[in-house]
Order: sequence, then structure tokens, then C-alpha cells
Amino acid sequence: MQYLAKPLLWKYVAAFSSVKQRLKSWQQLALELPPELQTQALASLKSKAFHCLGGAVYAVYPKVNRQVMLDAIVALQTISDYLDNLCDRIQVNDERAIRQLHLSFIHALDPSLPLADYYCFYPYKESLYLNTLVQTCRKQIQQMPYYEDYRPWVIQLANHYCNLQVLKHLSPSGPGRLQQWISQAFLKENPPLAWNEWAAATGSTLGIFYSFAASFHSYPPAICRKMHEAYFPWVQSLHILLDYLIDRHEDQIHGDLNFTFYHSDPEHAVSRIAFIYQTCKAQIASLPHASFHQLIVDGLVAMYGSDPKLQHQGLLSPYTKLLDSPATKTLLKACRLLRAMQILV
Repeated sequence: MQYLAKPLLWKYVAAFSSVKQRLKSWQQLALELPPELQTQALASLKSKAFHCLGGAVYAVYPKVNRQVMLDAIVALQTISDYLDNLCDRIQVNDERAIRQLHLSFIHALDPSLPLADYYCFYPYKESLYLNTLVQTCRKQIQQMPYYEDYRPWVIQLANHYCNLQVLKHLSPSGPGRLQQWISQAFLKENPPLAWNEWAAATGSTLGIFYSFAASFHSYPPAICRKMHEAYFPWVQSLHILLDYLIDRHEDQIHGDLNFTFYHSDPEHAVSRIAFIYQTCKAQIASLPHASFHQLIVDGLVAMYGSDPKLQHQGLLSPYTKLLDSPATKTLLKACRLLRAMQILV
């Protein structure tokens, strides 16, 4: 297992403490929020910390500024998780309010745009927490030497992400409009992915985090194109479908949208994820530092495979078809150990 012979994986695990320190700083700032917003900010920081821990792997990409990367990743992912709670936990079904909130995600990635009143259509207001998250991300971006080379693609991914979040949270029209948008924007004759698999790809931040890391390198256009094609849709679709797979039971209970529900059954969902996983491995093989990306995709399969929710839903047996190499099996053991040590929760 090539990347385990190197210090890459261990550098990544060592970054967890730095991520948790940053989350604690945001937690302190969240304590200054009004009660309704404070509740959602603190809940997102506590229950979704693993999103930041996962994204932190891009801070160990070769030749990046680790501190800049961690600050940017944690700030942007915290925006994402906070907005998700604002739309999910406080019952808001106003498209204007959800779109306006998600402008903050776009603005965090484009320092040329002026800040806005992100809460202007939302029932609760504040002027400190979300603005500081946005400004923190922008400050880090300005320290990435080649970010301008990637900004158009980053903004495209961010727009896809925000459009998904808006439609996903609207009821009852959202899912129908989501399918229509995906069909018009991405589906062509005999597409390799179904609409729900494309939709999953729009919901990941991994392509943005990879762009942050690549912004410390001057890659030629042909390599940049390969990067984009590997991550969207393939790596991003793998990421979100795995995330939804382990959440099937709770999403059924709460009546939440889950892209794996559009597969015929859980076994079909796993077989489609296996196809996407294999395609990911083929796509990333020609990228710079291919072993790094191999760690990403194998790590995703291992991390979600180590989640107890998989076994509780009786999905462990079909899931084993994804564990097709010594690398994924070794990473699965590592993830289970990290969970037992409560480093990964």
C-alpha cells in the first residue's frame, strides 16, 4: 500500500488536533450569537465536525501551506454545515431566504465580491459569525498563489452546490425542480450516471478543497481539465452517495431527501457506488500525486464503511464488495481504530 509506506496518512491524522482547535475558536464566536442562531451554530460544529476532519486531508497535499489550507477548509465547511442547519432545523421554506443565505458560500470563494446581508429574508439576524467565516476564507484564498487559475471552476462548483441546497430544502416543489435542473444541466444521451448520482456530485465540497490545494501549484491547462473531470462528477458523487447510504434509516424516519432512495434497493445503490468508485480510480490515475487521490477515494470507502450505522442497517454485507483491495481493508481497520479512540466520530 504505497501511501501507507509514506508519512502522508499519519500527517493527515496529526492534523486532526489543529482542526479541532479551529472548531473550538468558531465555537467561542458562536456563543455570541442570538439564541436561535447560536443553537444551530453550536449543533453544526458538534455534530458535523467530521466534515472538517475529512476535508483536512487536502492540507497534506504536497507543497501547500498547511495553516492557510486548514483555515480555509474549516471556515468554508463550517459555513456549509451552519447553513444546512439553518435550513433544516429551523423550518424555513422561503426560496429567497435560502438563496440569500447561500450567497455567503459563494462570497467566501470570491474576494472580488462585496459582502451582503445574508439574513435579510431570514427570520433571525446577526452580523458577526457568518461574515467572519466568509472573511476568514477569503483571507486564506488571497494567500494561495495560483487561485485565480481555479476560481472559475470553483465558482461553478459552488453554484452547483448552492443550487442543490436551495432546491433540496424546498417543500414540496424542491425534489421535482431538482430533478428537472439536473436533467437539463447534466444528462445527455446514454449518460454514465443517473440523475440522482449527478445530483449527489453537486453536493460535495471536495473539488473545491482540491482546488485550494492545487492553487499552490502551476499546473498546465490539460492537467487542470483532468482534475476537474475526475472530481466532478466522479469523486464528488462517490463522496455524497456514501454519505447518504449510511443515513438511509434516519432519512426514512424524518422524510428527508436521500439520493440512494432513487436506486431500486440498497444492494443496487451499493453496486452503483462500486461502479463510481472503480471509475474514480481510473480517473485519478493520471493526476499529479495520484497516490494522494487514491488515499482520498479509498479513505472515503473506509471511513463510511467504519460507521456503525452501516451495520445497524444491515448494509455491511453488500458494502464489502467495495473493499476490493488490501489498501481499503487496511484503511478500514485504521478508521475503526480512530472511532474506538473517539478521534473520528
